[in-house]
Amino acid sequence: MPGKRQPTDLIKANGRKHLSKAEEAERRAREVRAPKAKTAKPPKWLPEFLKKEFRALGRQLIEAGLYSPLDADTLGRYLIAQHQWTAAMWEAEDALSQKDQEQADAWGRVQDRYFKQARNCANDMGLTVTSRCKLVVPESAKPKEDDNQFLQLISGGLARNA
Repeated sequence: MPGKRQPTDLIKANGRKHLSKAEEAERRAREVRAPKAKTAKPPKWLPEFLKKEFRALGRQLIEAGLYSPLDADTLGRYLIAQHQWTAAMWEAEDALSQKDQEQADAWGRVQDRYFKQARNCANDMGLTVTSRCKLVVPESAKPKEDDNQFLQLISGGLARNA
């Protein structure tokens, strides 16, 4: 079973597969590229009190190269889920302080639901460490010629220890 399709830049950086110039050009032409964002414009449905946070987080994602205008709804959903999780957390905390275990359990389930929604959106947006690691194009694994001591030795670059 074949693996996930990888961007051409990632394939070249890994150095595992040789692509001819024609193959590389063909692959790049078929790749879908999201438009670059200059600003993060919040969706109309997002409540006013979350729009400032949307812009701030959007600005950080733009600087990291992880945001396009197509991501506005996902970022909005993340902020809504995060806000609802916080509200459920305070309700669960209040129920625990009143020693009402039934209410605390109910709010804990609500809190868990919103946490999962926020985590899924965060993973989609690259807001978690593991999701950012998947987005990073690795450096080439090929050793540099000047770092290879054997090549230096056979080319006469290293003095022999006798």
